[in-house]
Amino acid sequence: MKSNDEINKVMSIHLNLTEIPDYPDFDFSKRRAPKRVLFTPLSKKEKQQALRNVLRYLPEQFHEELIPEFLEELETMGRIYAYRFRPVEIYGHPIDEYVGITEAKAMQVMIDNNLDPKVALYPYELVTYGESGQVFQNWLQYCLIKKYLQAMSLYQTLVVSSGHPVGLFRSSLSAPRAIITNGLMVGQWDEPDTFDRLAALGVTNYGQMTAGGWMYIGSQGNCPWHLHYCFKCWSEVFEFIRRSRFKRHLFCVFWSWWHVWGSG
Repeated sequence: MKSNDEINKVMSIHLNLTEIPDYPDFDFSKRRAPKRVLFTPLSKKEKQQALRNVLRYLPEQFHEELIPEFLEELETMGRIYAYRFRPVEIYGHPIDEYVGITEAKAMQVMIDNNLDPKVALYPYELVTYGESGQVFQNWLQYCLIKKYLQAMSLYQTLVVSSGHPVGLFRSSLSAPRAIITNGLMVGQWDEPDTFDRLAALGVTNYGQMTAGGWMYIGSQGNCPWHLHYCFKCWSEVFEFIRRSRFKRHLFCVFWSWWHVWGSG
C-alpha cells in the first residue's frame, strides 16, 4: 500500500497545510444529523480503513493528532465528517469573489449555497436535504474540491466520485467542466446495509437528486427546472412499466412519486 507521502507526490493538487485549524464551536441552534447506525458495527480493521480513507487528504505529520478525533467522530456519529476543517462561515458569495474560470466560480457558488446553514438541513454534516443527501462525505473533500476548481482551465474536466476528486482531465471547450457520480454500487451489493457500511468507510456518498450534484435550488416543488427533471425521470419509469407490463411495480412507482414530491 502506498504511503500518504507517495500519494501526495502523485497528486499535483492537494491540501498544503502547515498547521491544522482550531476545532470549531458548534451553533446548537443549527440542526444536526442523527448518528448513522449500522446493523453490524464496523470491525477494528474496518475502522482503521475508514481512518485511512480520510487521512489520505492530509499530510502525514498531522495524522497522529487527528486519528483520535476522527475515531471519536466515527464512533459517535457513524461517519467521519472532519468538522475541524469546516469553514467558519459558508454562503453563496458573489461570483467575482471566487478564484478560477467563470464555470469553476459558478460551481463554487453552487457548493457554498448547498452548504449555507440557511439552506442545508444538517449543515455540519454536509446534508443539504432529504435527511441524507450530502454534498460531500467530509469537509476535507470540500476543501480539496475548491482547490481543484480554482486550478481548472477551460480545457479540463473535473471528475468527482462520491465527493472524492478523481482528478482534472484534459477535455475541450464543449465538454462538461465537471462529471460527478454518487453512490455507484455493483448491483449484487446494491442494498441498504452494504451501502451504509461503505458510507461509514468513506468510499460512497448518497447525493440525493441535487445535493451531491451541487445544484440544490431551495424549495424545489415550485421550481420549473425541478419539475422538468422529475417529469423526465418518471416518464422514463412509466415507459419502462408500459413496455415490460410489470403491473406489480405500480405501487412502488406511486410510492416513489409521493416521496419525490415530499422531498421538495
